[in-house]
Parts: sequence; structure tokens; C-alpha cells
Amino acid sequence: MSMDQLSRDGITGPHELADKSGLDAVCEVVLELKALQRQQNIVARLTGLPNEAQNPLIDRHMDIDVIRNLYFDDNLQAALAEHFGNGLFIWRTNFFVKSDGTGQNKWHHDRHFENGNAPLNLFDTSNHYSITIALTDIDLNAGRIEYVRGSHLPIDGWDRDIPRHIDEVPVVVQDRVTPLPLKRGQFVLFHGQLLHRSLEFGHGDRRISMAARVLRVGTQIPDYGIPNPAGGAHSAAEPVAEFRRSGILPLN
Repeated sequence: MSMDQLSRDGITGPHELADKSGLDAVCEVVLELKALQRQQNIVARLTGLPNEAQNPLIDRHMDIDVIRNLYFDDNLQAALAEHFGNGLFIWRTNFFVKSDGTGQNKWHHDRHFENGNAPLNLFDTSNHYSITIALTDIDLNAGRIEYVRGSHLPIDGWDRDIPRHIDEVPVVVQDRVTPLPLKRGQFVLFHGQLLHRSLEFGHGDRRISMAARVLRVGTQIPDYGIPNPAGGAHSAAEPVAEFRRSGILPLN
């Protein structure tokens, strides 16, 4: 069933981690890193200097064991192999913490580039995947995640020559917008070109998710993203923000 779900909707899950015992430790680390990020922003504000420090939330799978271990969870590894095969590596991880006052993350997809400087092949499903793990419950009011069902493939009446981030989806696909509530320790896998967003935080407990972007071995990562086919102001190359080649972690 989940393979049918992936083919039809562009996403599979929610699946359950086999071992959830490390989730609290990961949350503690994330909140400490988030506090460090706030301190960096305060220093920049007080000094009037740009904050050029490395984002402390990026690529922590490389140097913090409790974070890295989640990606080698038995159930996550089995789901990756079943749906996307072997020969995969992580090139980027990040965390998303939402609580009172946190705004939305706009509609976007995760396909920054294709392979080296090759043009984007947006609807190729043989590469570019994403993993989202719920480190806490993510309910419908706590900055819920939504996705456009089936947007990993062409949709009649929707021209995808658009920026990677957009404010709203067109009317033709609004009936495809699907909420994605997750329980602590659940995860989803999806194609990188699937359009998704998270809403502003409404109310409830603080929620934390962890995201990873995954490539097939042999994929070359450029220093910058490639031009968007929409042209004009949208054609400027989008930097692959703060990419560190040390962030590459073989997965399977």
C-alpha cells in the first residue's frame, strides 16, 4: 500500500521509528542549539554587524551521535530501501522548532539542484528525496505540515515554472492540499519536488521536527543552485545555503 501511496501522492507514511528511546535527548540538543542561534542573532543586533556564524541547527547529523543514530533506525532504513533503494546519502539536515509566535514556512519544494550544473528535471522520481521525523507530536494547530498531493508529477492546468518558494498554490490544486499531522517518533519519506509547507504556530505544546535531504550516490552537488526555468527575477541561481561537503553521510 505504501508504494502505491508514494506513486500516487509523492509521499509514504507515516511510519514508526523502531526505537524512540533517543527522542528526548535529541530534543534537548535541538533546544540548546536553538538557544545558541538566538544568542548569535542578539550579538548581531547589538553590534550592528551581520550574523555570519554557521547556523548551529544545520548538518548536526555529522557530529552528534543521538541525531545521527535516528537515520540508522531499523524501520527507517527498511522504509528507505523499500521505497527508494540503496546507494543513498544525506547531504543536508535541519530542525524546525515551532511555538508561540512562530510564523509559517512558505510553500516550497526541496529540489535545489539536479546533478552538478544540469538543469532541473523536476518530475524525475529516480533521485532527490526527503525525510521528516517528528521529534514531538505535530498536531493540526501546532504549525501543521501540509503538502500538495501528487505534486511530484505534472498536474494538468498547473505550470510549475515557478519560484521554489511561493505564498499560495493556485486554485487548480487547492483540493489537493493535505494536512500531515504526526505523532512523536513517526516519519515520512517523500520526493524532493513535492510541494509542502508548515503553517504558523497556533496553540499547544512546542513542536520539533527534523528534516533530511537525500541523494543517490554519484550525484554532484554544485556550489549554487541552478536557475529556475521561470526566468526573469526567478532565474537567478539560488545559493545552496551553508552547504558543507562534510555534511555528506552514506545512508545505505
